[in-house]
Amino acid sequence: MRISRAAIRYSKASLEYAIEKKVTSIIKNDFEYILLVLSNSDELNKFLPNPVISSRLKLDILHRIFPNLSKTTKSVIKLLSNKRRLSILGQVAEDFIHRLKIYEGKTTATVTTAIPLNEELKALVQEKVKSISNKLDVELINKVDPSIIGGMILNIEGKELNASVTNQIESYRRSLISNKNIA
Repeated sequence: MRISRAAIRYSKASLEYAIEKKVTSIIKNDFEYILLVLSNSDELNKFLPNPVISSRLKLDILHRIFPNLSKTTKSVIKLLSNKRRLSILGQVAEDFIHRLKIYEGKTTATVTTAIPLNEELKALVQEKVKSISNKLDVELINKVDPSIIGGMILNIEGKELNASVTNQIESYRRSLISNKNIA
C-alpha cells in the first residue's frame, strides 16, 4: 500500500504521542485490528472514502465497528474525522506500525521460496537477515511462489536479493542473447 504524505504526518504525530504516554503497544494492537478488519471488508473500504457520507456518520459507524479501541486510538480516529481524512485510516495504521518497528529496532524480511521453509531453514535465514540488517529482532515472512522454481528472493528494508533459479535462468538467457558471436 502506498502511504500518502498526510498519512505519514498523522502516523508520526500518533507515534510521538504514544511514545510520550507509553501506550505504543496498545495503539499498535488497535491499529493491527483495524487493518485486519479493513483487509477483510470491501464495504468498509468503499464507505470510508465516500465523499457523500458525512464524517460524523463515518465516525459513529467506526465507533460501532470498533467499540473496544483505546481512548488514544479513538482520538486519532476522531481527529481524522474532524479533518475529513478517514479515507487514510488504513494508511495511518500501517505507517504507525512500520515506524514503531523502526523505533523499537525491529525489521521485517520477506523470503519468497518455491516451497514453504521448514523451521531449520527459517532460523538460518533469520540469522542471516539479522547479520545483514544489524537488527536484533527480525520478523520473517515466508511467501510461496512455485514460479521461481528454486532458490529464494529475500526482501529486507526495501532491498532485494534475488537468488531464484528463475532469475539465474533469465540471466543466462540475456547473456546468450547479448553474446551473438557464439559458434
